[in-house]
Amino acid sequence: MPKTVFHGLASELPSISLIDDTVKRSAIRTDGALVVFNYVTPEMPPSPTHDHPFDQLALIFDGTMEFTLDGTPYVIEPGGYLYIPAGIPHSGRLVREEAALNIDIFAPAREDYLFLAKDQPE
Repeated sequence: MPKTVFHGLASELPSISLIDDTVKRSAIRTDGALVVFNYVTPEMPPSPTHDHPFDQLALIFDGTMEFTLDGTPYVIEPGGYLYIPAGIPHSGRLVREEAALNIDIFAPAREDYLFLAKDQPE
């Protein structure tokens, strides 16, 4: 886990493009968690229902998103958040034709996303 203080701009983190370039994703790891930045374009299709073995805290800073957890919809506007406990089936989609910034905090850290923070100082 990181032992060095570091700082920078989220917009300058190394990133990958996903889902036909409709999502740009980057991340920062911490002790026991992973912070994932998702820059979502209006063209992003709804995510399929899925679940995972770690908690997720979804924070919406731009745009409006709807998450459906175990069949219940939650509309999250800018400044809002949604806690998704490990193992709960969920999906997400943009509500309006506008870009969104969704920051997810995963704990414990998602092993499958750690490569996003590979350039981060140790």
